[in-house]
Amino acid sequence: MRKPKIVITIITLFLCFKAIAQFNQNSEKQIVIGKVDSLYSKILNEQREIWIHTPEDFNSTKKYPVIYVLDASQQFYVITGMQKQLTPFKIPQSIIVGITNTDRTRDFTNTNVPFQRGHESETSGGASNFLKFINQELKPYINNKYPTENNNTIIGHSTGGLFVLYLYLHHENSFDNYLAIDPSLWWDKENLVKETQEQLNKGNRKEKSLYIAVANSIGKAMDTVKVRRDKTVPTEQIRANLKFHDLLVRNNKEINFKWEYFENEDHGSIVVPAQYNGLRSIFSWFLFPEMWRFNTPKEYSAKELTEPFKTHYKKLSIQMKREVKPEWELLNQVGFFMLDGHNLPKKALAYLELNADFYPNESKSFVALGNYFLSQKNKSEAINHYKKAVGIDGNQEAQTKLKELGQ
Repeated sequence: MRKPKIVITIITLFLCFKAIAQFNQNSEKQIVIGKVDSLYSKILNEQREIWIHTPEDFNSTKKYPVIYVLDASQQFYVITGMQKQLTPFKIPQSIIVGITNTDRTRDFTNTNVPFQRGHESETSGGASNFLKFINQELKPYINNKYPTENNNTIIGHSTGGLFVLYLYLHHENSFDNYLAIDPSLWWDKENLVKETQEQLNKGNRKEKSLYIAVANSIGKAMDTVKVRRDKTVPTEQIRANLKFHDLLVRNNKEINFKWEYFENEDHGSIVVPAQYNGLRSIFSWFLFPEMWRFNTPKEYSAKELTEPFKTHYKKLSIQMKREVKPEWELLNQVGFFMLDGHNLPKKALAYLELNADFYPNESKSFVALGNYFLSQKNKSEAINHYKKAVGIDGNQEAQTKLKELGQ
């Protein structure tokens, strides 16, 4: 089993200097969660900085979904931690692209409102242009530089959430999954809410996933029933989100969505639980079933333990429109854990044979089987599997084993 990499990300020059100061006592060990990149946008006429996170065991021969995160300087750290916690069984390993801001009001709003809530917003209304940057410049840049597959998610908070819902309603084919956290639907007198029904009547969103998280912006002053009748500015945010919720419910047969109210979270604190629940929601189809069986393997037959792998990864392959397989290392570790940890040799063999079924062209699959049979003092079967490994690519470990066995 490989030791996990110890990684550290230097996100900006400021954080770089800060990190050096913080870790100067042990500068040889760093924890990197990503890297900084940038590209020039002809559409926006400016340089745009992006933060990139790749899975810990990144493999350039594999393809990965991409999660685009707005407001990277606040959201990137959270989402990378979520991926670390939830993979490999609850969400797919993904490339994460954090988009930093230059003018977030301009980029995230779909209408021009020069003055809003006591603040100037003369540059507002650039959402369509920002989307062109994402679709025509950023996505091609990422797809050319990394092994991506056609499964894209976008996450936004506050006005970033407004932008996410603008895409979902007006440009639904831009992404596969939409995660809006406490979206600022109050913007421009609820302009986007007013357009919702008309837009939902257009297009096909049945294969799109939408998750919306709404914070408690009213405290204990009133509940979600009373607030609907209120007309004051402090309740604009939640009233707009409740109206949007009602429209989604009205159209629930045509869309795939989850709307969640966080009574104990405010506009800022909602980000962490919303990202967690949101990722679980939009990737609900990825969840590996019956994980608890592996904790008590003596209670199940070898077939009952291995069959879920076959059915689950067949389902994932259909969903992702390509062959999806469990990690070779995972099945190998589970197999030998059944042998060494539980003393269940028949069930161990079932996992190792399953691994060979998933990876018939990997010589290490047959080296593992050879090692298994050698542990069971079945010399002839061990030799047969080592020879298979050598036949595939001349595996050196298998050759050494064969020499030790007098072959």
